[in-house]
Amino acid sequence: MNTSFYNKLSFAIMIVGSLFLTSCGSSSNGGGDEEEFEFNSSDLTNKYWYANPYLSSDYNRNDALIVYRFEGGGVLKKQEFSGRRDEVVGDWSLVDNQLVIQDESISANDRQEWFVQTSSTSSYLKLNSSTGTREFYTNIDEVNDVTADAYVVNDLRLVNNTYVSSYKMEYAVYGNKLSQVHALTNASTSFELEDFTDFQGEKVYYLKESDRANYFDIFDGASLVKFYLKFDGGENYKLEEQVYGSDIAALDNFSTTATHASGAGSVTIKWNAIDEDDIYYFVEILDKNANEYLPKFRSTRQSADAGEAKELEIDNLTASEFEALDELAIGEDYYVKISGFKYEEGIDPDNSSNKEINIQAVTRYIFKAGAW
Repeated sequence: MNTSFYNKLSFAIMIVGSLFLTSCGSSSNGGGDEEEFEFNSSDLTNKYWYANPYLSSDYNRNDALIVYRFEGGGVLKKQEFSGRRDEVVGDWSLVDNQLVIQDESISANDRQEWFVQTSSTSSYLKLNSSTGTREFYTNIDEVNDVTADAYVVNDLRLVNNTYVSSYKMEYAVYGNKLSQVHALTNASTSFELEDFTDFQGEKVYYLKESDRANYFDIFDGASLVKFYLKFDGGENYKLEEQVYGSDIAALDNFSTTATHASGAGSVTIKWNAIDEDDIYYFVEILDKNANEYLPKFRSTRQSADAGEAKELEIDNLTASEFEALDELAIGEDYYVKISGFKYEEGIDPDNSSNKEINIQAVTRYIFKAGAW
């Protein structure tokens, strides 16, 4: 028997079989790949996937950062990245390397059909479809510490010797690797934000001084704010932030007083809570320049019933988020800032880890309290 002939024949059959399997594999993933490949549901689940479809800083472009979480049972969650909040938005399925995403936050009938490409791994996902290509990552280093918030403020301020309440928008964007931030309020309005170092030593972008007096008389309700972000490495991203339709009443300055105990290094602040429940207050002591970004004292969060008379005695032993009262010069003027915070629906002001970036509205009053 010619064993060499049969060995060669067997080897040829194995090659043909291998080619046949490879051909089948490539057709199932829709990308024309030349090797057998299967992406499993377990490679997708229980992690966040980030995609950056950024095209331009144009407000009208739907190119904000996408963050999906594929959970068991075909549950699709999407993160509102600016406030780091997860919401169920639809469902998903993965069969023969075809990933189907139905995202109702885009539209009730949204259906995306993607083919998983062979370069995909458990931390990188390359998707092709008839409309183009999209890449997801389980980690994008530059956005790891980025948070953003937009909210309405009802300020009580002195105008022509009379206190009036007026609305304005406020924006706060945190991120140590950011180099430029713009708040885009509509297709024709953009504000460049300026970087500060806050009292906790974090880099934060706020409105420039020249834009902080953009007051308006009537709160217009819900709106979509977009943030254009540029990073030190040159990367560009866009975030979306929903401002909800609920505003807030103004603090009543006439029931707000500060009594300083001369020589005792303490001050007693009295104020009336606004006539609304679930508003939480902070009291701050500011220097002679009324510098809001570097207070000399910031209280812990103060709960209150609607209309409740509140009182807080402040000295260097009072529980606080920040305290540097010894930096105030004796005999110099100082200011008191009282802020009432309304958090977005579903946010627990005590237990939600992302409460500070899910603010709906703020009522605020700053007044000169006299000499320290």
